[in-house]
Amino acid sequence: MAKGVPLALSHNTKCNHVLHENVLLVAVTTMETPRVTDEDRVAVTPIAAGITRVELRFGFMEQPNVPKGLEFAVARGQIAEFDPARVIYYTGHETIIPSGRRSGLARWREELFAFMHHNAQRPGAYFQIPSTQIMEIGIEFEI
Repeated sequence: MAKGVPLALSHNTKCNHVLHENVLLVAVTTMETPRVTDEDRVAVTPIAAGITRVELRFGFMEQPNVPKGLEFAVARGQIAEFDPARVIYYTGHETIIPSGRRSGLARWREELFAFMHHNAQRPGAYFQIPSTQIMEIGIEFEI
C-alpha cells in the first residue's frame, strides 16, 4: 500500500491553501499475477475525517481503469457513493530539467532522460481517466 501524501496534493494545498471536504488518495498497484480477483481488487484505509486511501490492484495483463475501480469500490460498499461525473482527479506532472551540475550522470544522459520523460504517456490516459476531469499539478525538477 502506498504511503505518504501525493506530491500533487501537497503542492495544491501549499499553493491554494485549501483541502477539499472529501479526498480519496488513490494508488494503483500492478500485481505479479495476470489478473486480480474481485475480492482483492480494492483495499481501503481511512486516514482522517474526509480523507481515505484507496489502493486499486490490477494484474499485469489488465489495463488499469481508475474510474471503474472506484465505482467497483462504491458498489461493494467500501467507499461512500459519489457522482463519477463530478469527480476531479488531481495528477502530478513533473518536468525534468537537465542541469549538468550534479556528478554521476553525463549531461547527454540527463538530456536523454528528460526527453524520454517528456514523451511518456500522461497518467490520465494510462489510467483511463476522462481528460475533462483531470487537474494536472506541474512541478519542475532539476537533475
